[in-house]
Amino acid sequence: MAAALAILLFAGCTGGARPATSAKPSAPPPVAETMPTVAPTAVPTPPLPAYYVESLRARAYPGGQLAIGDQMFRGAAFTKYHMTWPSGGQTMTGTISIPDGGGPFPVVVVNHGFIPPDRYWIGQDSGIFGDPMAAHGFISVAPNWPGYSGSGAPPADVPSMVGEVISALDLVSSLASLPQADPTKLAFVGHSNGGGVSEIAMIVDPRVKAVVLHGPVSSDMADNAHKWWLNGGQANAIGRPEDNPEGYAHLSPRNYFQAGQPPVLIIQGTADHTIPAAWTQTTYDTLQAKGIQSRLMWFSGADHDFVGANLADAVTAQEAWIRAALGV
Repeated sequence: MAAALAILLFAGCTGGARPATSAKPSAPPPVAETMPTVAPTAVPTPPLPAYYVESLRARAYPGGQLAIGDQMFRGAAFTKYHMTWPSGGQTMTGTISIPDGGGPFPVVVVNHGFIPPDRYWIGQDSGIFGDPMAAHGFISVAPNWPGYSGSGAPPADVPSMVGEVISALDLVSSLASLPQADPTKLAFVGHSNGGGVSEIAMIVDPRVKAVVLHGPVSSDMADNAHKWWLNGGQANAIGRPEDNPEGYAHLSPRNYFQAGQPPVLIIQGTADHTIPAAWTQTTYDTLQAKGIQSRLMWFSGADHDFVGANLADAVTAQEAWIRAALGV
């Protein structure tokens, strides 16, 4: 009896399985609230002023058809004509002197100095530098600046000199429509204010391969503003240098001279009453410091406007410089 009871107790302890207990499912981890991804709003960079060198470098100069007009006169081995070309939606005017023969000929763009528009006559201050080149196998083109002799009005948002640069570079683009021209062999020549135009053109457009400056204005535009612009209205678009030093810095060619730019010849008289000798010397010194091939020629006793033997010698030096630079 005791043995049987022990067996029953043992069976009760080992043979019976405990009822299974169902585990409660674990709660899912909390889901973090996902916020929609919003791209940061790009703050637009305001465009640089149109007269900055950076803007002029980025600008398109489409040009167009260079149209040859009436004959002005027949020279020694060349013929001079009126011409027009498009720039900024307007028609610009000027002169073109074309050598005898079929070409293609290297090209010289001659930029005249400042002359009040009501006293300017077509070819003034450009023919004396360009026509001798035409007699020796160069096409010479001489723009009448915006607002001069039938050319379209100057742009209101830039200094006059910048409008002149834009017009001249559109003229360069238009040379492709002239079968006699070789636009790959291109020089800029400038007298006085036209020297400033040429200084800007050489740092903006790599198509310019040689430069000659006759008594040029300062390569620091603040100098020109103090001496002329503030009284003549050219500074209206950019204000005074004291109020806009950054603007003048971004317009001054001196700050953009660098090695690899075209060779520059500067010609000036020691008795120049218009352009301070210190301006010219500083421009030359900066060209030299930046590694640009350059030369400064002083003509003893000559004034701002060369005449006679001084003019003949200056043009001879101009042609030799351009021939060497262009390899013609």
